[in-house]
Amino acid sequence: MNTAEFDRMFELEQRHWWYRGRRSLVRAALDRFAGRKRPLEMLDLACATGGSMRFLGDYGSIRGVDISEETIRLCAARGIDTIVRGDALKLPFADGSFDVVLALDAFEHFEDDGLAMSEVFRVMRKGGLLVVTVPAFMSLWSPHDEAYHHYRRYRKAQLRGRLERAGFATERMSYSSMLLFLPVLLLRRLRSLRPRPVDDATSDFAVPMPWPLEPLADLATRMEIAVEKRVPLPFGVSLYGVMRKPA
Repeated sequence: MNTAEFDRMFELEQRHWWYRGRRSLVRAALDRFAGRKRPLEMLDLACATGGSMRFLGDYGSIRGVDISEETIRLCAARGIDTIVRGDALKLPFADGSFDVVLALDAFEHFEDDGLAMSEVFRVMRKGGLLVVTVPAFMSLWSPHDEAYHHYRRYRKAQLRGRLERAGFATERMSYSSMLLFLPVLLLRRLRSLRPRPVDDATSDFAVPMPWPLEPLADLATRMEIAVEKRVPLPFGVSLYGVMRKPA
């Protein structure tokens, strides 16, 4: 990821509507599928600037792992000292270490995402839970993905197939941010009319959302979470899954 994007993430992760929505989605998944065991031993894979770790501590203890020295520095600036530097393709943890692993917009960063999924499976306890979010649909590929050094965006069958080949059983899988799909598609098509070198690519977070639209985005997220409890969403900007390591 571009260094400027780490700094932007650090600045926005606590208050941007998109991060708020993702945290709400993750909390809903944990409340629904993680059972009543508390405290949970959790791992935040490719934890970046540590924003998710700060908001999930009430579920138990949470450790982070990331390969970037920049993320270690930014997490330290937040007072987070439970992060280790490590490679997701060879995680520095023993087998069966965690009840829950969070892979929040992580797997798209690995050329060999299957190996990363297998490593996550290894460090999880039997019966453990994986909560995963990834960007959806290659038709939405844009400078945002280039700025974040993504290898791909996923479709549901693709993500499910790779996770199940790694050994996971699917509890739930659905698209998210469905109501934002067309606006995001339009925005990215407009940005593509002014191409820039990959090294100069910037994420969508560099484009501020007008204030009146932020409450609408928050409302859309809450509505989608309520609907998704009953029926998976058929498309969206992102894709999320809840996977179980068989007992």
